[in-house]
Parts: sequence; C-alpha cells; structure tokens
Amino acid sequence: MSWWRDIWRQSIFLCFFIIPIPIGSYTIHSGSSAVVALAVYGVLSFIVPLCYIRSRETRFGRQDKAISVCAYIAAWLLLAGGSCWVPAVQKTWWQMSVFWQWPTIARDIVFIAVMYVFVSVTLVVAYGFSGLLSCRHDRQCRE
Repeated sequence: MSWWRDIWRQSIFLCFFIIPIPIGSYTIHSGSSAVVALAVYGVLSFIVPLCYIRSRETRFGRQDKAISVCAYIAAWLLLAGGSCWVPAVQKTWWQMSVFWQWPTIARDIVFIAVMYVFVSVTLVVAYGFSGLLSCRHDRQCRE
C-alpha cells in the first residue's frame, strides 16, 4: 500500500479516539460548548497522533518509513496556526463559512470531516517533513 493511503487509513483509527469527545461537547449546545470542543480537539489532535507516531512499530507504506516527532510537531503547529486565522479579514475561516446556517446534523458532519482531514493532512505533511527534521530522540527510538 502507498504511504499516503496508509496514513489516511490509519488516521481513521486515530480519529476514533480524537473526534467523539469534541463532537459530544459541541452537541450539548451550551454557550461555551464550541470553545470547549475546540480546546479539547486541539489537545487531542496533538497528543493522540504524537503518542501513536512515537511507537517503534508505527511505520507507513511499503518503505516502512516512520514520522519524526519534530516533523509532526512542526506540521501540527504550521497547519493549526495556518487554518485558524485569515489575516486579510481578521477572522477565522470558520467565522466566514456559510455552513453556520445549516441544520445541526449537517454542521456536525462538516466538523467531523474537517477534523478527520486535519489529522490526516497533518500526518501527510509530517511524513514529508520527516526527511528534513529529526530529533535526537527519533534517531534513538528508530535504531
């Protein structure tokens, strides 16, 4: 299997541990539920894949290539920071989206899809960065 398909497939399993809690807190629909959901998702989307890629057995594709911890952290920071703020209009792209007018179930489906895509794209970018960035801990773990 190709490395990118392997990453997208393994992201599905990671998202079983990441997505249910933020979606559950968001569907409560109290005043601060969206903020709580975002904070929980931010923490889980960073910690769960990080713990996963630190395992010696975690390899992707036919080449059995591992993702560097430093590359993952750099990719997560780049994508999380880049996906939140649109400098030209001083708003997040979430605030500018039209799906806020959609029914609740449709918004939940959009949120689930966006959360899954974020985790998957972060791992794909980290895979690409892995050749460029590596930590001392990565070399010790992988040898």
